[in-house]
Amino acid sequence: MIGYLCIVLAVCTSLTEGLLIKQYNKKHEKGGFVFTAIISLFSMLFFLVFDLITDKKGLTFSVEMLPYAIAAGIVYCVASVLTFFALKYGSYALTMLILSYSLIFTTIYGLIFLNERVKVFTYIGFVLIALSLFFVRVQKTEEDQQKKNLFLWLLFVFISVACAGMFGVIQRMQQIRFEDAVTREFMVIALGSATVISFGIGLYSDKKDCLQILKQGLPYAATAGVANGATNMLSMFVYTLMPISIVSPTSAGVKIVISFILSCLVFKEKFLKRQVLGVVLGGIAVVLLNI
Repeated sequence: MIGYLCIVLAVCTSLTEGLLIKQYNKKHEKGGFVFTAIISLFSMLFFLVFDLITDKKGLTFSVEMLPYAIAAGIVYCVASVLTFFALKYGSYALTMLILSYSLIFTTIYGLIFLNERVKVFTYIGFVLIALSLFFVRVQKTEEDQQKKNLFLWLLFVFISVACAGMFGVIQRMQQIRFEDAVTREFMVIALGSATVISFGIGLYSDKKDCLQILKQGLPYAATAGVANGATNMLSMFVYTLMPISIVSPTSAGVKIVISFILSCLVFKEKFLKRQVLGVVLGGIAVVLLNI
């Protein structure tokens, strides 16, 4: 019972982060690098504070872990910034659906490099993802601005998926290398690296607007950062309670369904019947890939 409650809470905190990013974009539409830097910062602080409260021994860092964590921080930074822009130009539900496909990368990594057994469900999941992408495609438009927005959304969301997938692969590599011993330390360094990179680029790109972005975005980004940290912490905890074969498909399926409902209720997004079918197929695909 506790495990399933943690899954629901993790889904809720994850979707809250996306909602806050989308809401900020609707109101202000600028400052992607500074905004995501704040998210990474508060997510990192969440891990540090949680560890300070729960573990008297504290965090243990090693030089051997740094290459993994810094590389993860770089791809995490890119994924976070491009997710910000993807949510700016595209649908909340469709963006969250496609972002969930990042697990394809860890699946392929496991099959090719870890010699994991290929299951029938894996093949079915890949086919359903292809069908899902076909059905959720956005209608073509004649207006130049809408064409531009569609192109930018597709570009940002697919690069973000690739980077999120690479983050998962690097995380899996360090878990194997250190036998799950440095997961929290890994996250702290990765999030810290992402914060420094994002904020550094934001200082250069936004220049005079940085203070305004901080003022307008801090409430949204800080809350989103805490939600991000809570999501990662809950996910790590629930894996100690339940098998991954149960946790992953359950959380993925619940997340897709709830994000679709939130899109309709909060953002008043409307979908074609084929897009609804694509979301359903996508949810089934993610579940099958996790079985």
